[in-house]
Amino acid sequence: MNFDKIIKREKILWHNHFIPSLLAGLLVGLITFLYQATISNILLFSSVGASALILTNSKSHHLTKLRTTIISYFITIIVSLGVYYLNKLVVVPLYFNIFLLVFLIGIVMFLANSFHPPAVAAGIAFIVLDRGVIELLYLFFSIIVLLILIRFLVYTLSQHLSVREFRKEFRTI
Repeated sequence: MNFDKIIKREKILWHNHFIPSLLAGLLVGLITFLYQATISNILLFSSVGASALILTNSKSHHLTKLRTTIISYFITIIVSLGVYYLNKLVVVPLYFNIFLLVFLIGIVMFLANSFHPPAVAAGIAFIVLDRGVIELLYLFFSIIVLLILIRFLVYTLSQHLSVREFRKEFRTI
């Protein structure tokens, strides 16, 4: 391989992988910095980190679309709220909560054709977190804003695409 091909390959690696991963790490690290380091927060932000890295993928695929991710997180919020309020009515063991969350979030994501597995871990963190519902909802919505920002920055800074191209992230296949 000649020197020009090596340089070109390295530039592609840099723009397609290094910069997007750096952006994802910086933004998830920043939002994590704002919250206390607890087991449930670590679980939540590990799922957010996985989502952020999936969204930095430069290949356009249904599973890497922002629309799919956002719908999956909304499904997670709704199902998690249901399980949360179930726990207010009846004492349910943690293992049964996790079963309900994984099953219900998974089946609803499948039915909605918006399958984004890291959102399931966020649902588990929602149940494990010892906070009020309003604070948890703010946290989830800030995560969704963070994911939109990550995908937008990857589009504009790394892939050098226009805002018009970014709008395609919210359309179906």
